[in-house]
Amino acid sequence: MADRPAQAITPARGFMAEHAHYDEDAGFWEAHADRLGGPVCDLGAAAGRVTVQLAQRGHEVWAVDTDPEMLMVIAERAAAAGVGDQVHPVLGSMTETLPIVDAGLIVAAMNTLQLLRSEDEQVACLSRAATALRPGGEMIFDLALPAFPAIGDILGEVLDTGSSLDPGTGDRLVHTARFETVNADTGDVRMRIMIARVHPGGTRTAVERLHHLHMYAPDEIPRLAERAGLMVLEAAGGFHGEPLSDNSERHVWRLGRSG
Repeated sequence: MADRPAQAITPARGFMAEHAHYDEDAGFWEAHADRLGGPVCDLGAAAGRVTVQLAQRGHEVWAVDTDPEMLMVIAERAAAAGVGDQVHPVLGSMTETLPIVDAGLIVAAMNTLQLLRSEDEQVACLSRAATALRPGGEMIFDLALPAFPAIGDILGEVLDTGSSLDPGTGDRLVHTARFETVNADTGDVRMRIMIARVHPGGTRTAVERLHHLHMYAPDEIPRLAERAGLMVLEAAGGFHGEPLSDNSERHVWRLGRSG
């Protein structure tokens, strides 16, 4: 296979390829969408990994993202999967009024809420969700569980986070990351994601993305939910209902409207 020109791999398509191997939450969002029913709103939908999966289950999905190119990729993927009529890409942020009412499920998958760094942003997002949910509907999201002492010990080190294949090009993707700053008092973290793309002919290209994130402690969520008019239905330590503990790698939350 000839090397694909690097310029042909746009940021959104590169992001889609970089996450094509991720399956830790396989079946999780589908099961909850089937349980709750639609319509569904996918916040920070990126390239539509979850959106298209849920549409293929027969659900109407509104996919919200701030990146027009991501939305274009979502529309293309939905059309290719035969669910273009069920997917509605929407340009917008997680803190704006949601383009949906009487939602059965609002999804924020794969640590997406960590992009909201201030409490005002966090409450705004949850408040918009509370307004958009129908009675009995739920907002469900997952977050990485912070391990600040451990992060401090590896600050500045390049971490090997695995490798995968781009199913579209055959390129091998080598994933690394580096924590650049961390503030355990505020939960503020800056980390750099680095992807080396090794083409079938042996040439290499690379991309880097700097992420400025808020790492939520579990005790933050109930307080934020209450301010937003939501209540905690379940807090788990994984996608299979594992107990949430200090040893968990993530925390997974189900919230419903209070009152």
